[in-house]
Amino acid sequence: MALTKERLQSLVKATGLKFYVDPDRDALMLGGQGVNGRYQFVILLELGGEFLQFRTLRYHFCPSDHAHVDAILRVLGEINFQLRFSKFGWDASDGEIVAYGDLWISDGDVTETQMDRMLKSYLSIIDLQYARIDATIKTGKDPGELNPFQGPSGLPPEVQKVLDRIKAERDDEGGAGDDDEPPGIDEL
Repeated sequence: MALTKERLQSLVKATGLKFYVDPDRDALMLGGQGVNGRYQFVILLELGGEFLQFRTLRYHFCPSDHAHVDAILRVLGEINFQLRFSKFGWDASDGEIVAYGDLWISDGDVTETQMDRMLKSYLSIIDLQYARIDATIKTGKDPGELNPFQGPSGLPPEVQKVLDRIKAERDDEGGAGDDDEPPGIDEL
């Protein structure tokens, strides 16, 4: 069962995202705001409605003569090895780096839950990888996975603040002994 442009619009509309309908082809254009930036992407319906592709627009560029192109290709390869639905590609002809996600529909159907999951996964991946790719293009060094939700301790900043406050309160009370109980979950 092929997916129609109307069904695709209905599925995306159910996620609550706003989109623009391309009048000339079976495609929707969407945008999303993340921690690391704002992104535009399209959802293309191809091969008579049997193939669906998510694809970024103007995500990143690293021309083939760029000093750090080898480093960025290594990073893209590592990221692709770790991911499932979303993948990153590099076009040697113009240096465009894209993120895409492919789904063969063939004789199946796409559910609202499936579309919601694909959209959330896709947007999360392109946002979370943006800073790593950007830093590698600029410096030639892979900073590794960057999690904008983690502070230097590896904990989310809000959790680290609570732990720092508890420690400071305990220190103000004369310090914590080795046999003191750790804070309960309700204290965090």
